[in-house]
Amino acid sequence: MLTMTLTVGLGVFQPARASQAAMERVPVALTGPGCDSHENELSRALLALQGVNAAHFHRIPDHVLVDITVGMIVPEELVRHLNTAATSWQCRAEIMQSCITAAPVPQTRKDAP
Repeated sequence: MLTMTLTVGLGVFQPARASQAAMERVPVALTGPGCDSHENELSRALLALQGVNAAHFHRIPDHVLVDITVGMIVPEELVRHLNTAATSWQCRAEIMQSCITAAPVPQTRKDAP
């Protein structure tokens, strides 16, 4: 009986964050002459997708930072959806490869110790 009470008690008093899904911020580069003038449409296209929680424009020039729920949508789906929506605007979306996510630069003789 004590074991059942402890199990039920622990289940009831789980911290709120334990039940929240994992979030990820996806940096998407926007290139082309039509991107700036269609920011509202791009934002609506992103926010219409299930799993997209926010779209942050203007934090990095020519990029949008997209907050997603992990497991509900993948970054490639974001880009595919944006590129489909933006075809007529001459705007192209690509997942940004940052210094953190890009492959390391090969070491050259000049860099060697």
